[in-house]
Amino acid sequence: MRKYSAEYKKKVVKFYHDHADMGYLSVAREFGIPSDETVRRWIKKDQVKEKPKPEKQEGQTTRRCLPSGWPKPRTLMEEKAFSDAENAYLKKLLALRKEGR
Repeated sequence: MRKYSAEYKKKVVKFYHDHADMGYLSVAREFGIPSDETVRRWIKKDQVKEKPKPEKQEGQTTRRCLPSGWPKPRTLMEEKAFSDAENAYLKKLLALRKEGR
């Protein structure tokens, strides 16, 4: 497996962005890279770097997901209570499924 320098990768990614009409395979062929998958990975990695991370506000908690329309927990105690209720519900659901209901 061939190793490519960071500068070379940046050059390929820049070329891809500058030539919007070319796909991964065309860019790979242009630079003599054996696999278009390699070019795709470099571009995806570059896109992830460019995305700014949303700033977290003070006191803001991170939740996987809440049903739409539900207010976000305002305190850690509310979040814990919600989590405990969610876990109890899921445990009950699993128990009912094991019983065959």
